[in-house]
Amino acid sequence: MSPHDYFRAFRRRWLVILVCTVVAAGIMWLVTPANATSTPRPTSYTATATLLVGADDTENGPGVSMGRVALYLTTGEIPKLAAQQLGYTGDPAVLASGLTVTPDLTALAMKISATASDGDRAAAVANAFAKSTVKFFEKPRPGAENVNVSILQVATPIANKSGGGFVVPPGRGIRTLLAGALGLLVGLALALLIDRLDSRLRNRDEIHDALRMPIIAEIPKMSRSQRSRGAIVAEDPLSVYADGYRAARTALVHTASRQIPGEYTPRRSAASRATNDARLILVTSAFPGEGKSTSAANLAASFAETGLTVLVLDADLRSPDAHNHFDVPQGGGISDFITDHGDTPLSTLIRPTSIPGVRIITAGTRLANPASLASRMGVLLDEARDLADVILVDSAPLLAASDVFDVLPMVDTVLLIVRSGRLTETSANRVAELLGRFQVPVSGAVIVGAKVKRRKDGYGYGYGYGYGDSKKNKKRTRKVTANVAENFPVEPDILTDGAPSGDGRARRPA
Repeated sequence: MSPHDYFRAFRRRWLVILVCTVVAAGIMWLVTPANATSTPRPTSYTATATLLVGADDTENGPGVSMGRVALYLTTGEIPKLAAQQLGYTGDPAVLASGLTVTPDLTALAMKISATASDGDRAAAVANAFAKSTVKFFEKPRPGAENVNVSILQVATPIANKSGGGFVVPPGRGIRTLLAGALGLLVGLALALLIDRLDSRLRNRDEIHDALRMPIIAEIPKMSRSQRSRGAIVAEDPLSVYADGYRAARTALVHTASRQIPGEYTPRRSAASRATNDARLILVTSAFPGEGKSTSAANLAASFAETGLTVLVLDADLRSPDAHNHFDVPQGGGISDFITDHGDTPLSTLIRPTSIPGVRIITAGTRLANPASLASRMGVLLDEARDLADVILVDSAPLLAASDVFDVLPMVDTVLLIVRSGRLTETSANRVAELLGRFQVPVSGAVIVGAKVKRRKDGYGYGYGYGYGDSKKNKKRTRKVTANVAENFPVEPDILTDGAPSGDGRARRPA
């Protein structure tokens, strides 16, 4: 991956990175005491008891054997006595293995050290062994008959100092920052992992490379209410969404369709002839819910505003909903014509819509077997060519049903609708493979729900749309109106709120 790919993955998964950072910092903030001491807490304690080892005052008695005393101290009877004093129920040898016995031959002393995480426990173990040793040597022992032992100093726990290395600072603020940094690293790694596993296509370049077809238009993301209002081209013609569909219409009219794979070349003939060359347009998508029917309705309104007559065919016989975008109730339509071809003329099934210049033939009422109905649509499409200037066929999704495959060879061109973040790379390759196998002309793809940034200077996204609605334009209009009123005074009824009234002609003052 290039640095640009890493940056794009991090920007796409910024929420994952933010959540990991905030959660890690928040947990550390909660578990760290507000008044944490700066002195590091010891992790272990060592307690040492000191014994004096002497010999009885006999003339011929043997000297003191410190090694024999140390051996008795860690094995045999002394560990058992110490275990009884401590209430230890395990193996006394295990208890003795934790001791450190250090004999001092010069001073005739014996140091007994015990280490534990609890200081009191370490002192109790060392003192128990010291007392047991004194009691054990009250009687003569083999190899140490003349030895007497006494306690010089009882054990006191002493904290062991840290051996160095990295120590987490005790302050809540510093620990929170360190935890946040660690969470940031985890978030970056998780973002890269998710980006690798998630193959959904979101931007123009990814979709173009996967589909191997031109992207002829991008429609910004619309709200649910905007999608349910019908054709936004007719209801809000100055919106950026309407202009996006006009761009798709222009590409359909003025550019040549091509087969996949192939080269994209601009069409150089006249606009009217180009429209006649691609009169029957199939609008489809890879999966349901990508905005296919909404796009077909807006394209129909876009063609109609140029003065062309448009006929919409709701050929998605499995899930027909194109009529909802035109305020037309479901009724007799395509399925009825195919079932009773001789009894139902196609022209009688055409119904007007709420958009001037646009008519529709609904899916019909006989939808029991949509697959077989789709295979018999050839006659209907041939007759529909003579009923309007442009025919838009709202078909079933390519990868969701086989109905559309019977219609593909009969149309002039195919327009693919792709919702940003819905199509995966594998599915896109499958769509390109299917369209290439059928060798049908393809005009390109329209991306729905694209992320388009609004520019502050008014150009690009937002240029000319809703002029007079924005605060900047309203302020500019009021300023111009004030200047006109100041430099060219007119009668009071001529200028109202910056707009001319009456016949719109200002009279010069006398």
